[in-house]
Amino acid sequence: MLEGKVRSGLLLVLVLFISACSQTQPQVKKEIIKKEKVSIVVSEVKEQKQPINLTKLSLRSNQISTQVSKQEENWVPLKVEDEIEWNAKELLGHKYVWGATGPVNYDCSGFTRKVFGDVGIHLPRVSRDQAKKGQLVSFSELKKGDLVFFATKRRHPNRVTHVGIYLGNGNFIHASSGAKKVVVFNFNEHLYYKRHFLWGRRVIPQNNHMASAI
Repeated sequence: MLEGKVRSGLLLVLVLFISACSQTQPQVKKEIIKKEKVSIVVSEVKEQKQPINLTKLSLRSNQISTQVSKQEENWVPLKVEDEIEWNAKELLGHKYVWGATGPVNYDCSGFTRKVFGDVGIHLPRVSRDQAKKGQLVSFSELKKGDLVFFATKRRHPNRVTHVGIYLGNGNFIHASSGAKKVVVFNFNEHLYYKRHFLWGRRVIPQNNHMASAI
């Protein structure tokens, strides 16, 4: 009888031990899984985080500064008379309309006023007033950028009635009432304007330049 009690007691202890093991085992598995996940995340972070290469950054900075300095080297002083020629030719073909000052249509003095105004040289509205500005220049002394004035009315052979811009080599650009648009004429090809030329005026300040890229 005693042996039977001992056996039943041992059996009970064995059952309790087995049940205890079955309860703790899943927790161990969870802890192992958690540790594995943490180790994986840490390894991924280590792989993504790369050291900053200061040498490469310095080289890149030097390359950028070199490019900027090269661009600055390409900037050269541009003469105002060249800028005036460029601006004037941008308006070639625009329609002549008496009294018009742009931005689409122009008369002769409205055209010159617009072109010179774009480079910071302000002219009066009408040609007879523009003819009083700047340095007086004869036909043989004309240079690019000079204003050229004409008397186109028979009744007033000495009165300024028309103005254009000299471009050099005998060429001048103007808003022509005859051509009904902005055109370039040559004095030797259009003798009418050479016969009716009065004088030129130099209104560009000396040693005046603008920056431009080449």
